Amino acid sequence: MDLHATLARLTRHPLFKEWHAKNADYFLAHAFVLLDEPNKDVWQIGFYNKQNERMVTFIVEQEAIQHTEEQEVLKGAAEIQELKPEDVKFSVDDALQTAQTCMKEHYKGEMPSKQFFIIQHAEGHALFNITFVTHSFKTINIKIDSMTGKILKHNIQSLAEFA
Repeated sequence: MDLHATLARLTRHPLFKEWHAKNADYFLAHAFVLLDEPNKDVWQIGFYNKQNERMVTFIVEQEAIQHTEEQEVLKGAAEIQELKPEDVKFSVDDALQTAQTCMKEHYKGEMPSKQFFIIQHAEGHALFNITFVTHSFKTINIKIDSMTGKILKHNIQSLAEFA
């Protein structure tokens, strides 16, 4: 599982080339992977247009590449920043291992039922934003700098707090 290989495959694909030729004002915003068994090799790569505040997501699977229609981004959300692939030096596997270690050290007794991550530029960093959803209906969120692999912050929150 590698961001750079996935982006290379996507940007060489005729569907992307055709779309990008007509949409050069979009920039890479994020890469998202849900790590359950059916989705673990499916990358969702988002491209954002700041002028019209719209996102297009490319779904990159083993056998196929497709994209969503333009979607409006939620108003009031944090400003979406460009993710520069060269700012992602730490590997996905290493980031996930770092997050697992952090979870075991700081959140003993919490058993994850789902895990996903997004690579994005937020809070002044290109980062891995890794989330575990636990059996006790909590989320553990761990943010890791994508250049250095350093844990920037981590927390746990009850899902009830999101309601």
